[in-house]
Amino acid sequence: MVTANRSGAPAHVRKRVPGLDGVRALCALAVTAVHVSFTAGVMGAYADTPSNDVGAFFLAGMRPIFLGPFFVLSGMLLYRPFARWTLTGSKWPAVGPFLVKRLARLWPAYILLSLTCVFLLNYDSIDGPWYVLRPILMLQVYDYTWIPGMDPAWTVPAEMQYYLALPVFALVMHWLARGARTVRAKVRRMLIPPAALVVFSACWTYYIHRPVMGPFPQEYWWPLAVGGAFALGMWMAIMHVQVEIDPDDKPFLYRLAGKRPNLLWLGALAVYLVNCLQPFGKPGYGDYEASDTALVQYGLLLVFSYLLVMPLTVPGTKSRVIDAIVSNPVSRYLGRISYGIYLWHFAVMYFYFKSGSIFGEPPALMNVLRGQIGFVELMSAVFIGTVIISSISHFLVEQPILKAVHRWVDRKERADRQVPPQGDSGTGSGSAPGGDGVVREGVAAR
Repeated sequence: MVTANRSGAPAHVRKRVPGLDGVRALCALAVTAVHVSFTAGVMGAYADTPSNDVGAFFLAGMRPIFLGPFFVLSGMLLYRPFARWTLTGSKWPAVGPFLVKRLARLWPAYILLSLTCVFLLNYDSIDGPWYVLRPILMLQVYDYTWIPGMDPAWTVPAEMQYYLALPVFALVMHWLARGARTVRAKVRRMLIPPAALVVFSACWTYYIHRPVMGPFPQEYWWPLAVGGAFALGMWMAIMHVQVEIDPDDKPFLYRLAGKRPNLLWLGALAVYLVNCLQPFGKPGYGDYEASDTALVQYGLLLVFSYLLVMPLTVPGTKSRVIDAIVSNPVSRYLGRISYGIYLWHFAVMYFYFKSGSIFGEPPALMNVLRGQIGFVELMSAVFIGTVIISSISHFLVEQPILKAVHRWVDRKERADRQVPPQGDSGTGSGSAPGGDGVVREGVAAR
């Protein structure tokens, strides 16, 4: 359950936010449309010209900016209890339960995809146990192995590694904030590590897009290039907690998002259109970008992600336009299964092409399959297939495991609170203000 909310309820209360579910659906479908358009030949690729210039212009413009909100949401929702710990003195969020819940959220669907792709699409490539274990352990991005069908799943190891790093970031930011006398002074010090991560990710983006690296080097799949979006989410979390402490001292960007949500979404649309123009690049193409183009896209991704997400997280914000897009029942449902849509759409394409070990042949490169099926047919098949698979996975695999883990963690936390520390009279509850709520925050950032 996400916890940022627009209803004015306390931010640590477990409650789903329809708008955040809806924006996940929007981004998952955009990423799917980009990959389908490339495979259908709509988008150009190097020497291959676009089959539809107008469609290619708008579809290519979605890459990579629609990937950013996923990481921003993770950083914002998951760092908030740690930010509250530093700024309010509430209880340190228990790291063990935090990581267990994150693993329970990400791993089941990911393992299901891994086993499906390895044994049904790539069975002939299995050369030992490591081929099977490598993707399950999320190590295929380091001991690089291309596993057809799992192409977009490189972001899952990236997310998991930032979850592991988050408590370390929180400790460093807490240490930097020591001695600051005001909330604003603490905030300024806390922002140093996220700002450094934004700069480092920009440098890394430039590094991996140099001509000498070639298209899609192994380092491209490492988590370092997406750190800026995660850091942006952490900054947004700090801003939210700052407002919780002093509602009368809202930062300008916070006030603007609350009062003019449509203006921010109009800005996001403008950023998207600029990205469609591909500054320094080729509009309508899906080529691996040169360093200058990649840096521009990196900046656009951060701005786009902020403008898209921030209005959805400010309590009391009202917009009929935005609500109509992201809070309708269809968007909300697709948002709940958006993780599966994101994970499965490449595998569904391979099954629809009948390309893979289960069909008696090795899976072909998407460059080979390009243009064999039109965009409308392929997108329809992929959408229907991913919704069906994602729904089954969500209700029969992911949710039962996640609920069981939550029950186990909650029981353990209740038991820990009932056992007084040595030397304690046992009269206290063992829970500082916000201690219970902060553990639960951001349970479903995906």
